Amino acid sequence: MSMEGKKTNLYLEHTKVNARMINFNGYILPVWFSSIKEEHMAVRNSAGMFDISHMGVYKITGNDAYGFLQYIICNDLEKTLDSRMMYGMVLNEQGNVLDDIMVGKLGDDFILVINAGNKEKILNWIEKHSMGDDYGGVHIEDLTIDHSFIAVQGPLAVEKLSRVLDTDLSVKKRFSIFYGSNNNRIVFMRTGYTGEDGYELVIPDKLASDVWKELMGAGITPCGLGARDTLRIEAGLPLYGQELSEEINPFMTRYSWVLKFHKEFIGRKALLEIKNKGTDYKTAGLEMQERIIARSGYRIIEGGHITSGTLLPETGKSIAMALVHADYAEEGTELTVMVRGKKYKAKVVSVPFK
Repeated sequence: MSMEGKKTNLYLEHTKVNARMINFNGYILPVWFSSIKEEHMAVRNSAGMFDISHMGVYKITGNDAYGFLQYIICNDLEKTLDSRMMYGMVLNEQGNVLDDIMVGKLGDDFILVINAGNKEKILNWIEKHSMGDDYGGVHIEDLTIDHSFIAVQGPLAVEKLSRVLDTDLSVKKRFSIFYGSNNNRIVFMRTGYTGEDGYELVIPDKLASDVWKELMGAGITPCGLGARDTLRIEAGLPLYGQELSEEINPFMTRYSWVLKFHKEFIGRKALLEIKNKGTDYKTAGLEMQERIIARSGYRIIEGGHITSGTLLPETGKSIAMALVHADYAEEGTELTVMVRGKKYKAKVVSVPFK
């Protein structure tokens, strides 16, 4: 059966091992290779790798790049100047989330990583706000045109990756960004989306398939979108469109620390007002008291809804993240979730989930 969508440069490698493919944000990507449980546990116990070439990776250059990014991102870019990656958000004028991003300083340039489903929206936003007199000297290069993007994650990820690429990657700190030393222009970022240590690699397309095969040969488990989702939920990490959206501001999330009010950024004025009056809803972690999956959109009787939910592959626990009425967001609070017309008990717990 044919499937419509863009194919990543690693598509053929996935089909060779009969990966189960789905359309995700317009790309044909593996949802699993063996099973979600096996891939989830490989990342938690050893090392797994993901084809994340559907994401947006952009090089931002020009004399005004620093000032411009400082204005459109609510976190402080000063943190990136020592070849570091930083988590942040791009907000609209109302202070709501257009996207959550990673940004880092690479030489004289900046690397911006954005979510696949938001590429067009964020590029239009960048273009709109860089056209004025203040930020004329900004140039955007789309690295995904001729690069692949691979994440290698897990407690043995750095060791195995160092062996394959013949370079000691353990000496770099978490959130470092740098070019590889052997002139192949691989960008290394010691970041990830699983709650584990590891690297994300921006690799020229001509090298990507060979690197992927060498990593498999080193015992790194290929993983799909299914395990990526269970891993990030277990780690309490947000997914745009579920924990984050244009109806959600950072004070409603677990990440209000990204707001740096000592500098100017889009949405700052609106968020100062929200800071003073508070929000009605907050993000909380839930543990269902029965073995039933609380899926995105399920209603919470006391106020709010589930944003993401899964059964943990290792323990079988049913966990979820939810937007909960602020009066019920404290740890230990019991809530009631409607699942297909029936009421099920849940308890607010700490995140990351244990």
